[in-house]
Amino acid sequence: MKFTLAQLRKLNFPYTYTEELDLNNELVGVEDILKVQSVKVVSTIKEISVSKYEISFHIVANLVLECAVSLQEVPYQLETDAIECFSTNIDDEDSFIIDGQTLDTKEAIITNILVAKPAKVYASNVEFQSDPEPEEKEEKVNEAFKSLKDLL
Repeated sequence: MKFTLAQLRKLNFPYTYTEELDLNNELVGVEDILKVQSVKVVSTIKEISVSKYEISFHIVANLVLECAVSLQEVPYQLETDAIECFSTNIDDEDSFIIDGQTLDTKEAIITNILVAKPAKVYASNVEFQSDPEPEEKEEKVNEAFKSLKDLL
């Protein structure tokens, strides 16, 4: 969602809104994401100061991820909560910068989806085999080095 600073000044805080986003172009192909079926975000904006705002997000994203073993499609529902600050002060390293006169939450939502997404997922039909017990092997010693064995 995008808000101009003028719109933000007119809001009654805390202000809550819900939005559905299409993030296919931004997320497909990034970190094993094959499809983004839907992203629903419930956000609450709080004013910290005239130039700084705190937004809490509840993100529910239905993703299709790639299986780490079989490369099959794996549906995955991601649900996460996050709190981010937005500021007009470019020296504020802990906040997303409000670009010009517009606060845009899209970058923060994408970042939180990527952080909350599991590193690997596995298809339900993937079976893992346990490592076989190592067999005791009789050491074969080269005759030329046989006399050196006693030195160790």
